[in-house]
Amino acid sequence: MTETTGGPGRDVLTQKEAEERAARIGNARYELSLDLSRGAHGYRGEAVAYFDVRGHGDTFIDFRGRRIERLEINGALVEPAWSDCRILLPGRLLAPETRVRVVYENDYDHTGDGFHHFRDPEDGEDYVYSDLEPFSAHRVFPCFDQPDIKASYRLSVTAPEDWEVIGNARLARTFGAGLGRTTRVFEETTRFSTYIFALIAGPYSGVRDEHRGIPLGLYCRRSLARHLDAEELFTITKQGFDFYPEFFDYPYPFSKYDQVFVPEFNAGAMENVGAVTHSERMIFRDPPTDHQRLTRAEVLLHEMAHMWFGNLVTMRWWNDLWLNESFATYMAFLAMDQATRFQPAVWKAFNVMKSWAYRQDQLVTTHPIAGELADTEHTFLNFDGITYGKGAAAMKQLVAAIGLPAFREGMRRYFKRYQYGNATLREFLSALEEGSGRDLGAWSRLWLEQASLNTLTAEWEPEGDRIGRLRVLQTAPADYPTLRPHRIDVALAREENGALVVDSVPAEIDGAATEVAAARGQRAPLLVFPNHNDLTFAKIALDPASLAFVREHMGRVEDPLLRQLLWSSLWSMVRDQKLASPAYLALLRDKLPAEPDLSLVDPVLTNAVTALARYAPDPLREAEASAFTGLALAALRSAPRGDAQIVWARALFNAAYSAPDLALAARLADGEIEVDGLEIDQEMRWTVAVKWIARGMKGAEERLAAERERDPSDRGQRAALRAETARPDPAVKAAAWARFHEDGYGSLHLTSAAMSGFNWSFQRALLEPYAQAFFERVQQVFETRTHELASAYFTHLFPSYRVDRDLIARAEALTAALGRAPDGAPAAPRLPMLVRMLREASDDLARALACRELAAASAEGHRAGGGGAPG
Repeated sequence: MTETTGGPGRDVLTQKEAEERAARIGNARYELSLDLSRGAHGYRGEAVAYFDVRGHGDTFIDFRGRRIERLEINGALVEPAWSDCRILLPGRLLAPETRVRVVYENDYDHTGDGFHHFRDPEDGEDYVYSDLEPFSAHRVFPCFDQPDIKASYRLSVTAPEDWEVIGNARLARTFGAGLGRTTRVFEETTRFSTYIFALIAGPYSGVRDEHRGIPLGLYCRRSLARHLDAEELFTITKQGFDFYPEFFDYPYPFSKYDQVFVPEFNAGAMENVGAVTHSERMIFRDPPTDHQRLTRAEVLLHEMAHMWFGNLVTMRWWNDLWLNESFATYMAFLAMDQATRFQPAVWKAFNVMKSWAYRQDQLVTTHPIAGELADTEHTFLNFDGITYGKGAAAMKQLVAAIGLPAFREGMRRYFKRYQYGNATLREFLSALEEGSGRDLGAWSRLWLEQASLNTLTAEWEPEGDRIGRLRVLQTAPADYPTLRPHRIDVALAREENGALVVDSVPAEIDGAATEVAAARGQRAPLLVFPNHNDLTFAKIALDPASLAFVREHMGRVEDPLLRQLLWSSLWSMVRDQKLASPAYLALLRDKLPAEPDLSLVDPVLTNAVTALARYAPDPLREAEASAFTGLALAALRSAPRGDAQIVWARALFNAAYSAPDLALAARLADGEIEVDGLEIDQEMRWTVAVKWIARGMKGAEERLAAERERDPSDRGQRAALRAETARPDPAVKAAAWARFHEDGYGSLHLTSAAMSGFNWSFQRALLEPYAQAFFERVQQVFETRTHELASAYFTHLFPSYRVDRDLIARAEALTAALGRAPDGAPAAPRLPMLVRMLREASDDLARALACRELAAASAEGHRAGGGGAPG
């Protein structure tokens, strides 16, 4: 017997290495046997890989684990040459048809990826699940861990008999393994990529159903089973299975469809073949609004779309990750619009999703939708708003240009042509060109291969009481001067018999100025909006007359999507220093309480909280926050029961900042301020309890103790950790800081929760030592910790509560140092994720500083009686 320990090291695969290996390895299949035990820190496994080999010379199979007990290559016992997460496969031992057997032991992960282990604090039960995108399948079993070496899988798992064990395929048979354990053997799967392999195990509570011959399952932890609303989840799932097979003209390509809600999940969901994992955030422990239900439906339908686009046909390499995610995002909204009850609010929700992309695309780190990724390390950088949101918006714009029937025909050709294989962006576009009869090369170059976004604005000249000429002007940032084609509708709002009537005319925008012929002769408008129906991805700058109309008469616009687009434009103006944040907040206080559409109110309130935290100068912040808190309470008291009360109550708790406002929030949470019909949920209670601790309010410890007793769940555990590190006590801060850099709090999610309570703007003096300490320690964290932990460290501990030039200078200095070689010469940046986060933080700080300066100047101007700056 041979036994080798070690192996972990450089955990990265380059595109060049993947291409070379794919040229040699084919026809892969895996037989996997895993042994899982209750209460264990790890597991045992045996993996047998069968594959064809072309050519001569050495190659490697990916694996990161604790120990290899035995390695056989074509029956020969081999001493493992194992380093940098690779097991060498010597060319002299390989054959045209090769068999590699590895017997191994491994530890569970506690980072939300790999093979993650969680122990429920409520009942002590163990739960494990895999999460393998983009490059973590080799953390579960030895494999060729790249998307274009597809394989079939035959899995058997020995585990406690009271556990559910869920894989990609249906269960074939079970047999007793003694001592209260059972072995489950699953059917062999069809061929798919390693990153969408799945294994989920533990005492999950399950509900089963069937639709169109597809077995369906829903699973969650036992302690959450009472919150699982299976009826609605199954309804949306079945609606998806009615819509997608018909739209794609291709039946569901796998044998069953389980959805498992798992703890401590890093993302929203993962599209594993036939075994989708969802974050437990999708199980509502508190009463949800209908917007939350819509958002969840989008996630469910997004992952289902991946069964075709991503799983049946898979990208060849990670540079087409955007195509996977953009397609699934667009298709999920289309499915909701055409097949679910959420239809009236779908495209408003799409616009909210796009706001993520608008922000991302205006950062200094903007990048093309499609681009080259040199290795798996860089893949982590592109799980962002451009990949998901902008790509989906570009897809919607493409559909507007070529028509939905042509898009559908192209997709049908694509799935039939590349089923169970891999394809590239060029092959995807080729299928759409065949379906539409249009050349999409120029469109791809301008929309997919160039970074940043355009701004559209309308200008018009009257001819009597009619439009004589209307043009749409298009601009681009100086650093990214690309002008794009835009298929848009232009809204023209006019007065008629005391009502506001909105006409819409189509336009094909191309170049810096485009005359809209269809507008000539229309009635002179009070408002012009050159992206009616939200067909394109662009910022909209309102012309002066339209802006003045909106600020006075927003409520007269009856179309809720148009109102939402107008609010989005106002928010862009705040971020671009064209509207001062206090003016925006004043407009919100004036107009938003009368807004009947909650799907619009929710995102506007979210922007308001951001404006208070980031764009209001410190001397104005308490007064602005108090005014907002008062608005929220008044709106809450007049709101109808249900969602409206929840939305305004959450806004109040999130915005409460000063001690008096926090005292008011507590009175509301405790029922001293009565609002008929309002149900205070546990998340609201935790928000108050944590803020009270951070502010050092009298009675805060008693409030925290009461919430601990009320909520002993994992959510309560994380909230209590946040409260612990929020204490305004130098000894507490020092102890937490030391623990962050040592063993943490037991898992990524617990450590992240503790980090999230550390920084508070009103604790600035107490936190001053840690602002410099952050820059001294962050590089080491990124060099030694996982991507997920390093990202959480930066997100929560970067001292962004300080909006000043000194902090920007520190961030820029470290960025520059990471871009220099040891001899001081320029070099390729080390730690690309850290460099990106530093650059984005500097960019955000500079924007916040400029917005605060505008707000301060505006306030000073008004005090002087001169009207001040814009807004």
